[in-house]
Amino acid sequence: MKYIEVFDQDGLKAMKISEQEAPKNSDFEVKIAVYAVGVNRADILQRLGKYPVPEGVSPTLGLEVAGEIVAIGCQVQGFKKGDRVMALLAGGGYAQFTVVDYRLLMPIPKHLDYIQAAGIPEVFLTAYQTLFILGGVRPKEQVLIHAGASGVGTAAIQLAHVWGAQVSITAGSDEKVRFCEKLGADKAYNYKTQSWSALVWEDTEGKGIDVILDCVGGDYVEKNIDCAAFDGRIVLIGFMANARAQEINLAKILQKRIVLKGSTLRARSLAYKSDLINSFNRDFKAAWATKELKPIIDQVLPWELADQAHQRMKQNLNKGKIILTIS
Repeated sequence: MKYIEVFDQDGLKAMKISEQEAPKNSDFEVKIAVYAVGVNRADILQRLGKYPVPEGVSPTLGLEVAGEIVAIGCQVQGFKKGDRVMALLAGGGYAQFTVVDYRLLMPIPKHLDYIQAAGIPEVFLTAYQTLFILGGVRPKEQVLIHAGASGVGTAAIQLAHVWGAQVSITAGSDEKVRFCEKLGADKAYNYKTQSWSALVWEDTEGKGIDVILDCVGGDYVEKNIDCAAFDGRIVLIGFMANARAQEINLAKILQKRIVLKGSTLRARSLAYKSDLINSFNRDFKAAWATKELKPIIDQVLPWELADQAHQRMKQNLNKGKIILTIS
């Protein structure tokens, strides 16, 4: 089969389409013919050697795919050959075929195509885990989502909005601010031109934010603490700006009874991910059917242009997901 290989070229981590033997599925796995794969920032970090691959996982890039089941293990339940599925992977998505445990599959809603479906698993499950499992968001609570126009951000806006929370976001341009407002954000701030932490505090009438989704890190941590509500929950899922926060007032954490958590999804256990998918389906399966939720696709490119997709994401130009089609 063909797959995208990362290799050294003049000191840089380049990508090319190469050939290798197709993976074989085990008893609990299915083999998927991959038609589309979602691009994630983790792919870029792994390509640069900054995101180690978990032990026993395919070193090929790619954390979410959509395609058709072409082989099935003897212990697989609820799926059959020919089913259209989307899958959460720990790796192996940038390839014509991949294998995955059947408990990490989700059927593709009938009204969605493979390209749309490839923009769902990683970002919607990450957003769901952050807001609901770790953040414990409740209807009518205040939610703040950083990088609102990102893949995870666009998923989080929709989930929080459908749940009945009050949604605020930050983004890096007026265009992205308007984009997020159309998607369901109640308040949106351009972090390049506005003092968002002070405005959030003002717009919530001094009550602050109950749940904050932060993928930025750095000096955002201090600002998150400033605008967090009493008993607020801050969940850190990345550090696009800086892995170190220079100034943190611990007194405010104590005074406000703030809970600060950090989490990733890729390295979680099979049991955890399976439970997460089941919980997500329980809470939001109906919202897919009613089209209250939708994958936001920024750009679709053939996988020969994977580097172009990475560059677009590195420059923070995307609004929603970038998808690669596999041929």
